[in-house]
Amino acid sequence: MLPPTVINVALRDLVSNLRAGIGFFLFRKNAVNRLRASVPQIVWLWLLGVLIGLIYDLQQVGWDGEFNLQALPYQLWWMPLLLLCMWCYARMQKEDAPAGVLEGMVATLALALCCALMLTPLVFLIDPTAPWFDEQVPIYWLLVGICCALLLWYLSAVYAALWWIYRLTWPRYLLASLLLGAFSAGSMWFAMTEIRLWQPSYSYSDSESSYSDRWQLTRGEAILYHQPELLEKALAEVQPSRPEVPELYLLAFGGDAGQDVFLREVLGVETLFKERFGTAGRSIVLVNNPATVLERPVASVTALEHALKAIGSRMDQNKDVLFLFMTSHGSSEFHFTLSLWPFKFDELTPQRLRELLDAAGIKNRVVVVSACYSGGFIEPLSDPHTLVISAARADRNSHGCSHEADWTFFGRAYFDEALRHTHSFTAAFEQARRTVEAREREEDYTLSEPQMSEGEAIRPHLEAIGRRLAAAGNEPPPRDSVP
Repeated sequence: MLPPTVINVALRDLVSNLRAGIGFFLFRKNAVNRLRASVPQIVWLWLLGVLIGLIYDLQQVGWDGEFNLQALPYQLWWMPLLLLCMWCYARMQKEDAPAGVLEGMVATLALALCCALMLTPLVFLIDPTAPWFDEQVPIYWLLVGICCALLLWYLSAVYAALWWIYRLTWPRYLLASLLLGAFSAGSMWFAMTEIRLWQPSYSYSDSESSYSDRWQLTRGEAILYHQPELLEKALAEVQPSRPEVPELYLLAFGGDAGQDVFLREVLGVETLFKERFGTAGRSIVLVNNPATVLERPVASVTALEHALKAIGSRMDQNKDVLFLFMTSHGSSEFHFTLSLWPFKFDELTPQRLRELLDAAGIKNRVVVVSACYSGGFIEPLSDPHTLVISAARADRNSHGCSHEADWTFFGRAYFDEALRHTHSFTAAFEQARRTVEAREREEDYTLSEPQMSEGEAIRPHLEAIGRRLAAAGNEPPPRDSVP
C-alpha cells in the first residue's frame, strides 16, 4: 500500500495539472508553470478520461448493462501515437530529456479532460437515441454548432500550449504541428466508431451465458459450411405458384445481430403470415443472430439477392405478390444495418434494394421497412406496382429497439395488433400509425411519423389475395378492410 505522503503528492500534482489544463483552455501562457509532468500523472489523467466515458455510457445504457473489456484497447490505442508526437516536438527542440515529452503529454491530456467535461453534456443532449431528439428543432443545430466550436477551440488551445512548452522556431513548430494534426484527425475519425465501455447486457435471461458465449458460434468454422447449406435448403423449400390462385410470398429480413428484438420480429411475422395469409411453403426468413447461425440463413446482401431470385422464379408475375419485411437499425444516410460480428457485410441502401428487386423480376411488391430513417426508402422503391411502408419519416428515428422487447413500436402496432384483425396492409398501416403516435406521445418520444406510398397497379392484386383469404375462411376481414 502506498504511503499517505505519496498519495497526497500524487493528488496535489493531479489538481495542479487539471488547473493547468483549464489555464491552457483559457489561453493563459502561465499555465505552463502549473504542469507537474510524470508517468503516474499521465496514467491518472488517462484514467479520468476513461471514467468520464464510462459515466456517459452508464447514463445511456443503464445499470443493467455490463462492462465491455473489448473496448479497453480502443481507449489505449492513441497513447503511443501521442507519445510519438510529443517526442517529435521534444527532438525538434533539440532536447533529449524525457521531461519535454512528458510535459506535452500531460498538457494535452489535461486539455482533453476539460474539453470532455464540457462536451459530454452537449453530446448527451443531441444523442439520436434520446427521446427528445429532433433534427428539426433549431436548438439541435445550435448545440451541434457549439460542439464543433468547442472542438476547434480545444485544438487551438493544444497548439498554443505546445508552442509555449517547446518554444520552437516557426518552421519546426509547423512541421511538428502537421504531425499532431494528422494524429488529431485520425483520433476523431476513430472515435466515430461506437464502442462502449458499458454496453447493454446481451446474456439471455434464462441462461448463464455470458456475452462472449453469445457470440461463440459466430467465431466457429462450422458457420462457413452450414450457411450455404441453410440458404440452399431454404430456397429449395419455396413452392411454385398455383395456377389461377393469387399467392402471397413472404421474405422476412432481420439485419442487426446485436439485439434479439429483430430476431423475434421476423419469427413473429413468419408465424403470423403462415396463420393468416397462407404463406406456408412460400416464405423465407433471413436473420442475423448468434443464436441462429446454424439454423437460419444470415441476412446479407448476397443472401437477399439469392432469395429474391428464387422467389421471383417461382412467382407468377401477373398475379402474385411479394411481401418483404425488413427490420434493423438505420442511419440518416439511409443505410439499412446488416451486422453479425465478426463478419463484414455489403451495404444495403434503397437504391441497391431496388436493383435487387428489379433483377429478380418481381413486379408486385409490398415492402415494409422498420428502422430509423426508413422513410428514405419510400421514394426510391415507389412505383405503380409497389406498396412501400416505413416505420419512420426520412429524418426521424423509430422507437422500441431494445434487447428484451418482443417487438419494436411499429412492429407491434402493425403486425402483432393491426394485421391480426384485418388482411388489408393499407388499413393496418393507418391503424398502426395512430397506435404508434399515441404510444410515442405517452412515453414522450419524438414522433416517428410512419410513411406509406401505394402504387395504383398493386391494389387489384392485393384485393384478389384478400378475397381468396376471405373465401378460405381465414378470419374474413371486416367490410372496410379489403386490401
